[in-house]
Amino acid sequence: MKVTSIHNRLINSISFSITLVTVAILLLTDIVVDNWIHQEHKRAAENKVNLLTTLVKEDLDGVEFDFAGEFMPEFEGESDPEYYQLWRETEIFEKSDTLSLFSINAFEYKNLDLGKRIVEELTLPDGRSGQIYYYSFLPQIKTEDRALYNTRLRNTGNKQEPMLIAYAISAEKHNILMWLVDISFLAAAIFVTFLVRKLVKTTVKRGLTPLEKFSNDIKSIRLADTCHEIVLTHQVTELIPIQESINTFISENKKLYLKEQRLTSDIAHELKTPIAELINLSEVSIKFPNDVNSSIKLGKDVLEIGQRLERIVESILLLHRYNNNKLEKNDIFDVSQKLEELTRNYKSVHLDCEESILLTSNLFAFEIIISNLLNNADNYKPINSYIKISCAQTDV
Repeated sequence: MKVTSIHNRLINSISFSITLVTVAILLLTDIVVDNWIHQEHKRAAENKVNLLTTLVKEDLDGVEFDFAGEFMPEFEGESDPEYYQLWRETEIFEKSDTLSLFSINAFEYKNLDLGKRIVEELTLPDGRSGQIYYYSFLPQIKTEDRALYNTRLRNTGNKQEPMLIAYAISAEKHNILMWLVDISFLAAAIFVTFLVRKLVKTTVKRGLTPLEKFSNDIKSIRLADTCHEIVLTHQVTELIPIQESINTFISENKKLYLKEQRLTSDIAHELKTPIAELINLSEVSIKFPNDVNSSIKLGKDVLEIGQRLERIVESILLLHRYNNNKLEKNDIFDVSQKLEELTRNYKSVHLDCEESILLTSNLFAFEIIISNLLNNADNYKPINSYIKISCAQTDV
């Protein structure tokens, strides 16, 4: 039969449940944080694209790009460079100074509908992995030229030509941040797993302390001790029914133990006198081996003592057998007649009974009890005395 441990099962099940919930929460949080970082990176790039498009203006003389490098050094220096490129129709209109620093100094043109945006992964001119954002837009028209510009378009039947902007930025910092977040959450999950295991183990051990104390108290119980009940030092609701059941079991076994002790004591007490008689008879026979009369009397006395021993043993066993059980009382017999039969072998018994007394009881128990009383009375009566038995029927 496979042995299982409540302690280990509790630790494993609780640790697994809490760890599973915690890891699920951490995983969900990691996904949310990753999405937030990604969205913030995307929004920052789109804001940079929108900012660059606001610098593109168109008037009656054409399109101009009002860019000031001192306010956006990321498009001019070599330290963590960013890139942009503008197309007017399919021709390159403007590009950042950072593109001229490398052999790859132009981006691929994309044919987009007006207002459309796309994002693609690419390797930047400086060799870093990055993303490029394309956006097709209409240049802003100066306020003072807007009315005249619109009139010209209506007169000529032309439309304002859209422009395409490409903005490229490194994704390495973004990816590193994502990796750091993932590693942090993974480390947190591992730490939480060990922490939960440790806390659950400590908590379960502390929670099972009353049960261990209860088990030790049971082991220390001895039926021979005076105090044989278990008393919980700390009352625990779940252990109280078990305590009551075990105390009941111990009490019953204590009764059986005491009954066994009484049985042993009774047997020893009742057998002491017949055994002493047998010893005396044996000593006489050894002392006078050639005495014929003594030998004949010895055999008869030994037989009587043996029969008396048998009756004593039967009496004691019957007494203890029915100690806690009710005897069946289905026998109808004459008390006077049975007393006469039982006292027939006792010369010192004087029987004074009515002629006929009918009794409904257990005949075997009656004979054993009367025989035991007669034997004790005959053995312990004073010398030259007699045993008187009187019996009469009453209304009680």
